Amino acid sequence: GRGNESHFVFCPSSTSSNTYCSLDNAVGVICSGYTDLRLVNGSDSCSGRVELRFLSKWGTVCDACWDTRAASVLCRQLNCGIAVSVVGSDWFGEGSGEIWADVFDCDGNETKLSECSVSSWSRAECSHRRDVGVVCSSSSLAVHDGLVRLSGERQCEGELEVSIHQVWRRVLLDSWSLTESSVVCRQLGCGSVLNFSGSSSSSPEHSHECVTGFQCSGSEAHLGNCSSPQTLNCSSTQQLSITCL
Repeated sequence: GRGNESHFVFCPSSTSSNTYCSLDNAVGVICSGYTDLRLVNGSDSCSGRVELRFLSKWGTVCDACWDTRAASVLCRQLNCGIAVSVVGSDWFGEGSGEIWADVFDCDGNETKLSECSVSSWSRAECSHRRDVGVVCSSSSLAVHDGLVRLSGERQCEGELEVSIHQVWRRVLLDSWSLTESSVVCRQLGCGSVLNFSGSSSSSPEHSHECVTGFQCSGSEAHLGNCSSPQTLNCSSTQQLSITCL
């Protein structure tokens, strides 16, 4: 068959009297319901809201079911490099229609999402307010000041890093407040802020690249819309850790 037939019976077949079939040469098939993917509403094809097509329907992805490993696989599949940041719906808007709540369990090295195992995430309370977006390294947005990431084991907690002038920098605890924390948690699609605290740097490569002085009103969609920070020597000053709900 050509592969575009709607039913197996429409495919041409042939028989051979010399063919011997047994359980040893029986064929198996693994199917994937997700047939296509795209990034929507970004500055280019390498940034935007994540949308997957399941059979014939396009839908968005719940942020509770997505992490940076899955995002990097998506970027790689789109020939967009790797994921720079996973962001919430405030970056690329809310989608409409279906919301896919499957969890893609990727190790991050796969070349396409269909190579990752998929499991159901029935506990997630998903809505279009929780539509996830991705910025890939090949996007013009990858150099955008104000992209954030948390360096912890889990997606919604860890030491805060912000992209300033194309360099990822740790944020100092000085002058930071719950207001700025709420912007970061919302930007990451991680809900509201639970708490924040100071910690000593665990990464020597960040020892000279820190920022301080963000001032947010609390209504900003992302940290890049807050007042510009100062770049400082990290020295021994405590660096910021955030836990979002």
